[in-house]
Amino acid sequence: MKLDKTMCFVEHATYGIGRVQQTRFGGFEIFVKFEDDILRWIRQDELEFLSNATPVPTVEVTELKGPILSKERFEARKIIEALRLGIVSHEQVDEFTFGRDKAIEQIKEWLNQNNGSLIISGEYGIGKTHLLDYLYSSVLKSNWAVAKVELDPNELPLHKPKAIYEAIIRSFKFKTHNGDFRQFLREIAASPDWYALQEHEYLGIIIEKIRSGEDDEHIYEWIEGESTYHPRMYNYSTCGNIYCYILSGISWAAKNILGLNGFLILFDEAESVDSFWHSSYQNNKSWNFFKGLFLAANNDELSLIETNAEKFYKHYLYKGWWGYYSNLQYCGHFKLPFTWKVPCNLKTLFAFTPDDELFNTEPLNNVEKFEIGPISAEYFENISKKIVSLYDLAYNFQADPRVFTYIPKNNTRRFIKGLVEALDLTRFHPDKPIGELLDVL
Repeated sequence: MKLDKTMCFVEHATYGIGRVQQTRFGGFEIFVKFEDDILRWIRQDELEFLSNATPVPTVEVTELKGPILSKERFEARKIIEALRLGIVSHEQVDEFTFGRDKAIEQIKEWLNQNNGSLIISGEYGIGKTHLLDYLYSSVLKSNWAVAKVELDPNELPLHKPKAIYEAIIRSFKFKTHNGDFRQFLREIAASPDWYALQEHEYLGIIIEKIRSGEDDEHIYEWIEGESTYHPRMYNYSTCGNIYCYILSGISWAAKNILGLNGFLILFDEAESVDSFWHSSYQNNKSWNFFKGLFLAANNDELSLIETNAEKFYKHYLYKGWWGYYSNLQYCGHFKLPFTWKVPCNLKTLFAFTPDDELFNTEPLNNVEKFEIGPISAEYFENISKKIVSLYDLAYNFQADPRVFTYIPKNNTRRFIKGLVEALDLTRFHPDKPIGELLDVL
């Protein structure tokens, strides 16, 4: 659609200010002429409509036009775009969680128990990631701090404890979705009990910096693992003790200073702890960090005992120090305990694909676990109704109810992606028989 001379101005994070020329796909994409005189098609959700923008040179500023899509339709399209990938945004995760009442109840019971680690297992696509997303959103309402990490043997393996720590801090939330790690630290610094964290080798420093007004960007980046400072955030695979020590300190402070229930860390794709394409050295370091997390979460005092007593030994083949009682490797630069204080109120939940051999390995053989079963037919019907309703709102399209019968129902993620694809096909090809369009699905 060609716009008239009252074309409005928009701003893009990369290209700057520009003037709207045309729209297409019902306003989903906008044709914009930017200050560099280049015309570009840009998604509407990537643009900010301006009412008092500085004009593009030689162009007269005109009155702002209203949004091309209604807010409800725009939000519906955002959700559908996420569903095309088989994922649900955190804002809508509650609305798309069906048929997992038993699993959710078991996890809530576990959160109120003393044992600090839990394993959920299920086949690929059964809904483990969605369940973790639901927990990430819902436990905030139950007064927990929470973080979620998707492990990856290539991008985020457990033999890189500093990278894991950084991912945990990036996803850290407390109280609300807007309560990030920096806000967490500021609230501790403002608490009358802040001094209880002074003895922590890392957190004590950042709290004192905040209280003295010296909390610049550099010091925050340091505690988040992204810059150098003293004491160092070492990037060695042998430094799992440092990051378990910091995480247990965060959890202790959450409970004992801010009055939260504790700190829950959700690990997805946890089977990568023992990856067949990693070297034996890398897998050993993955297990070292993994066992350290279990040690801290389960309030085991072994690390505290051997650290206080300086009970370490050197391996006859490798550099570094091993705990005399725990047999865990410590960083040669900083032999901090894996746990700061006991109890530290840390909880760790790991999502695995089923693996009997792996589950018989220590410490997994001593961890509470339960398996997520297949989704019921009622679940697929409920989620189908929800998606079809959103699709209708997003595109003003009345879906054929027979679409549901053509989508395979043996995998949650594939079902969601397949349903959205089927709705697209029927919308773009209204004259073709539905069977001809969807038989390939």
